[in-house]
Amino acid sequence: MRSSHYLVTASVLAVATALSAGSAAAQTTGADAPALVEEVVVTGSFIAGTPEDAALPVNVIGADELQKQGSPSTVDLIKSIPAVQGAVGESNQFGAGQTTGVGSANLRGLGAERTLVLFNGRRMATSPGSIFVDTNLLPQSAIGRVEVLKDGAAATYGSDAIGGVINFITRKNFNGLELQGGYTYVDGSDGDYSASLTYGFTNDRSSLLLSGGYRHRSELPTVERDFAVRPYAENPQGGWSSFGNPGLYLSSANGGFTYTNPVVDPACNVISGPQTGALCQFQYIGFNNLVEEEDYWQLYGEFNFDVTDTTTFHAEILYAGHDVSAENSSPSYPPNNFPSSALTTKIQPNGYFIPANNPGLQALLATNPGQIPASAATAGLFTSVAWRPIGVDGNDLFGGGGKEDKRRFDAYRVSAGLTGEFEFGGGIGWDASMTYMDNWSSIATPDVLVGRLQLALRGLGGAGCTGSTPGANGCLWFNPFSSGTSGNAVDGRTNPNFVAGTANSREVLDYIFEEYAYDIRSQLYTADLVFNGQLPIDFGAGEIGWAAGTQYRWSGLERQNSDFTNIAVNPCADSSVNPAATCVAQNGPFTFFGALPDYDLDQSVISFFGEMAVPLTDSLNATLAVRYEDYGGNVGSTTNPKVALRYQATDWLAFRASAGSTFRAPPTTQISPASTTNLAYTTAAGGYRAYDTFGNPNLEPEEALTLNLGALFDFGDFRASVDYWSFDFEGPIDNESGSDIVNTLFPNGAAGANNCANPAFAALLSRVSFTGACGATAINRVRINFVNGPDVKTSGLDFSASYRARDVLGGDMNFGADLTYVIEYQVDANTIEGVAVAEATDYVGTMDYLGYGSQPQWKGTFFTEYNRDIHNVRATLRYVDNMIDTRAGSATFATNQEGQKIDAFVTADLAYRVFLPWDTTVSATVINMFDQDPPFARLDLSYDPFTANPYGRHFKLNVTKRF
Repeated sequence: MRSSHYLVTASVLAVATALSAGSAAAQTTGADAPALVEEVVVTGSFIAGTPEDAALPVNVIGADELQKQGSPSTVDLIKSIPAVQGAVGESNQFGAGQTTGVGSANLRGLGAERTLVLFNGRRMATSPGSIFVDTNLLPQSAIGRVEVLKDGAAATYGSDAIGGVINFITRKNFNGLELQGGYTYVDGSDGDYSASLTYGFTNDRSSLLLSGGYRHRSELPTVERDFAVRPYAENPQGGWSSFGNPGLYLSSANGGFTYTNPVVDPACNVISGPQTGALCQFQYIGFNNLVEEEDYWQLYGEFNFDVTDTTTFHAEILYAGHDVSAENSSPSYPPNNFPSSALTTKIQPNGYFIPANNPGLQALLATNPGQIPASAATAGLFTSVAWRPIGVDGNDLFGGGGKEDKRRFDAYRVSAGLTGEFEFGGGIGWDASMTYMDNWSSIATPDVLVGRLQLALRGLGGAGCTGSTPGANGCLWFNPFSSGTSGNAVDGRTNPNFVAGTANSREVLDYIFEEYAYDIRSQLYTADLVFNGQLPIDFGAGEIGWAAGTQYRWSGLERQNSDFTNIAVNPCADSSVNPAATCVAQNGPFTFFGALPDYDLDQSVISFFGEMAVPLTDSLNATLAVRYEDYGGNVGSTTNPKVALRYQATDWLAFRASAGSTFRAPPTTQISPASTTNLAYTTAAGGYRAYDTFGNPNLEPEEALTLNLGALFDFGDFRASVDYWSFDFEGPIDNESGSDIVNTLFPNGAAGANNCANPAFAALLSRVSFTGACGATAINRVRINFVNGPDVKTSGLDFSASYRARDVLGGDMNFGADLTYVIEYQVDANTIEGVAVAEATDYVGTMDYLGYGSQPQWKGTFFTEYNRDIHNVRATLRYVDNMIDTRAGSATFATNQEGQKIDAFVTADLAYRVFLPWDTTVSATVINMFDQDPPFARLDLSYDPFTANPYGRHFKLNVTKRF
């Protein structure tokens, strides 16, 4: 079978080229090295070439190399690449938000949306709810190699290929049947396991590849790792909230007209706490998991057929999905949406009224004499913002633990094309293809309905409630106090003043909770036509190669909300009990999440591109490329050129260079005026707050200039490369920083002076809504917009080296290193609403929480490998440099300095592979041999999930049997 149908993604680099460039990751040694096919084409160019043409920084990681590493998952593989600075897919909601189970790739730390992920050289649709490709959908058992282009490639591939390209390519020329199975032992969980089946058939005219895979990850609770659940004094940001239950209430001093005097639930320090001033701290992190229970599956088929001697048909189909059926989270969220006075029966806004006849309040008064103001016996109490409906006792709807959120993702993809060569025209090749991908996600997060909660606090809750008598005729009470709480479900502390008869029933919980739910659909259709050949122009080193073509791209994004989530159906806080309710602030019916609009968006792009590979001399080659893309509308069009050179100075030394412009168009969701709501821990407020992000129809494409300068060394058994790279951004698309807005308005956090009364900050203050008077702890919601943000420039160095020592104790030894060093990550000053909210900052070596992410200065992998006959042993050392928390010096660290510096994370792995009789291969791996905990960080899980992992030492066994 010819491989010419891959010319649309062809590169001038072959696997052997990557080795000569010093790619330690592409090492294959001894008898177990797979045979190279006649033509191997990789990422970065539309022109088929030879190894001598290598001009781009590409690493090729083959299937044999992956097996030597212990067959890492796609997430583990991506996170191990030194040029990747932060990726999601490993931990739970604190790393991935409402896309738990989705994986990403983030070359150069520029954001996952700026790394183009390809499958067999073709684009994939973005993950629903995200603006990047979900790498966990890829059929791992069918992958033959992974190619990483660490350079801007907009001139070749168009939008999104800014930080680089990762191309996953399926296995070729595979014959037979292969079964694979693996199990990973993780202390504190039931372990992870996987299984796959792959069948391949090849003859003179056709080939077939079929693959199916399944992978299961088991739940790893936070309480199984000492580092993850820390006392308040050690890490106040470690899953602690001042909005808890037991919580803070307000009593009345004027007979129930207003409620202003704070009342702390007496059980605060008994089953919760510590109490800090008038606030009762609640640790929700014990209800969460470090890793959720997740299931992944993929089915893949590929067929190739030589229609004629010059024409080949190629088709592939993929179905993949993953399911997180019970993501654990806090038992309930603190309300930031409140009922109208018609439901509270009180004038006072921003709270929930608990009448004096609430049985839970009566029990609290009886068991805690003198600790609750006497006025509560007649005027009741009001909830403050520092409260949540369910806290330390867990949520009985979900077995007494945390809430269980649901995430489900499904994807379908089909691609087909013809590749051939004109019998006339001097060997001009052509490639015509079409690809369609359809992604679905279904998200459901339990949340409390405002109106139903208020009615239940008044004894009028329940689906079967009739009449107006509290607690009668099917009407149910909700108890918001510790009197109905038996104890702390996480640490086992018991409540001596628990009154069993006042505990909340499942019926009332089922009444007040509904699912904040929506489905998102992401579609992508592409049609490609590419021609390639050679021009009869020869400068003495060979004819000029060329490629030219066009691409049509259509993308669609659709969101359909459940009725309770849909702002058009339930716009108001009271809507759940009064469908006719009207309101000015349309925050929806949930206590925590804001209502969302449905949308149906699409975008079409037409592009034209051309490329030439010019052998100027026997030692100097040049590649020229240009691409034009037209988006229409306000986005407009863009043209991006690129030039790459390779000079073979001596037999052992070569130089390469590339420069070009690159761009990324704004996604449709970011130019639509519709909004999305995300949650973020807000230090000044002492808990999570809602950030409503609105699209901006006036967004322009972001642009960047890219440069790569490198040297390649080849001394036979020693090969190395060094590259300098830089990206210079103008107007990168991003949402405004909500944390910058909050920190600017409240520079001293919850204490000290703020800018509430400063007229110069009036416009900025209009972005924030408060539950009462302006103040940090009263922050309710923050509005942020997508904008073309401050310019960014980043640069650094890549190092790669490998050495083979032959005939050592009857075998060969290999040594390798792959490192990335970031010189700068400079962000210009930023202004929002005319107010300077951030100075120009270099983020190298920092963890910028809620901002530019994790940017370690050094990241590297080092390995030593021994091969002898059927045996292979590899020891790998992985290093992630230390980082400084950018909140150091702020109110976050005012009283506790721990965690300002996040230490380096160094782990060692040991993998053994053996080829056994009957075509059986066994590999055993010890990962993190010395059981290193991730470095402490002042985050929810007390570590940084983007750069470290929570497993500790774990063991992996893989068995492969071929028939």
